[in-house]
Amino acid sequence: MFDPFIAPSGTLLGLLQRGRGDGTLHALAAPRPEALAALNHCVVSDPRHDWQVENRSLYYARLYLDLDGGIEEIERHLGDPDDHTDTDDSRTGLALSVLGHLASYGRDDALALLRRYAATGANWAWALDELALRDDDAGLRSLALPVLGRFPATEEGTAALAAAVRDSFEPRPWRLWADDPREAVGARVRAATEQGSFDRWQRQMRSGGPRPGWSVEAVFDWAQQALERGSALHVPAARCLSAVAGPEDRPRILLAARDGSEGARCAALHYLAEAADPAVLDLIET
Repeated sequence: MFDPFIAPSGTLLGLLQRGRGDGTLHALAAPRPEALAALNHCVVSDPRHDWQVENRSLYYARLYLDLDGGIEEIERHLGDPDDHTDTDDSRTGLALSVLGHLASYGRDDALALLRRYAATGANWAWALDELALRDDDAGLRSLALPVLGRFPATEEGTAALAAAVRDSFEPRPWRLWADDPREAVGARVRAATEQGSFDRWQRQMRSGGPRPGWSVEAVFDWAQQALERGSALHVPAARCLSAVAGPEDRPRILLAARDGSEGARCAALHYLAEAADPAVLDLIET
């Protein structure tokens, strides 16, 4: 991304680009069309040198409210053909964040635009994260098929879906979709969630320092550590066991199911149940 052009600090545009508090006062004192033009320019041409450390979205959203400004320019920006060629977050992130704040303030037009962009836009994941914090369950459920439709039912598409679930900032939409009774929605999201947990475990195994091997014991340790942190990951851990355990590991798994720590025992029982192991019923009863 090129450094943005910043207008002189004494101009209205320059004040708004810098996020100055007196920029709001100057905007409210200026003719409304001029103020809205400067505001729209800032939102669709992100003026920040580093968008990851400079927060400007709430500042601009409040000014839209003060000026009773429409979002037509934001809509044109998000719908531009460049959206599918220039997919860098810096192109649309500020606009989507502003829409998120406007939706929080009750602007239904901003909420509707976020929904449309999440269904069709290139930076859909950012829009979905904004909606996860503001939209109702019905609105989020309506996006399940458009979002999942981005991921074909191929090996590559399945891997991309698992990565999207794993890397999402806000898990709420995915959790809602995981409960969807439709096979094309709920089953796919649940499988992607489990695969994402498995991928995360693999990365932990590849972390710096001593590297434990792919072993049943390592999976049990991971399940217990997650439980101690407040995350019940015994179902993903059972899936991990399916990948790493061999016939020779059955005695160790049975021992964990009988006398292991809580995390290890739950993971072992889930694994044995999925494998239809004949010993699992007696172990569950104990």
